[in-house]
Amino acid sequence: MIVKLRKLGGIGKKAGVDLELPVGLEDVTALRKLVADKLGLEGKRLRLSHKGRVLHDFGSLPKIAEGDVLSYALAPRPPDEYLRETVDGGFEEDEERELRFNIESLPSHWQRKLASHLRHRAGLPDAALLVIFALSPTGYAVLVAWFLFGRLASSQGLGSLYLVLSVIAFIFTNLGKRREGEASAYTVFNNFQALPGQLTGDQLDRQMVRGQLT
Repeated sequence: MIVKLRKLGGIGKKAGVDLELPVGLEDVTALRKLVADKLGLEGKRLRLSHKGRVLHDFGSLPKIAEGDVLSYALAPRPPDEYLRETVDGGFEEDEERELRFNIESLPSHWQRKLASHLRHRAGLPDAALLVIFALSPTGYAVLVAWFLFGRLASSQGLGSLYLVLSVIAFIFTNLGKRREGEASAYTVFNNFQALPGQLTGDQLDRQMVRGQLT
């Protein structure tokens, strides 16, 4: 199938480049890469639209017919990072990167597609996306199972015991693993040797009773 690529604002039927779309094109991200390679443009800055509708990354492809026109434009290049740092020390950019949800970091294609739909179609902010995708599908399954077993335990009068056992299980399953040679946060696991910078009772005794600072 052949479509026309036309720069946004182009006038006339002759203003455009022919592009052959392969069969089985997955999503808008793959289409944008195809257009960028055809035109020799920077993919990250390329924006596409079809019949007045903006095509967002990881979104579903619209119904494109033979001879349709795909409009494209290049987003302005942002100032160099060192120029922004001279203005505000880079604080705003660091804060924006921390608060912005990165869809490309999601592990599976369907998760990226769902996140793109929630952002561009449902209009959810990045803060909501961070909360929604904080857990993996397995994590959500465990959470639902925990609620179901909690209801069952509560109906049998074991709600308090179930909650206490859940807290204990949560603690032990999130202790993590120490690397070889790494000290534990608990001195009982370090042969009762204090950690560097740890305030001990002996130090308090020397400082407050004996007047020694070290």
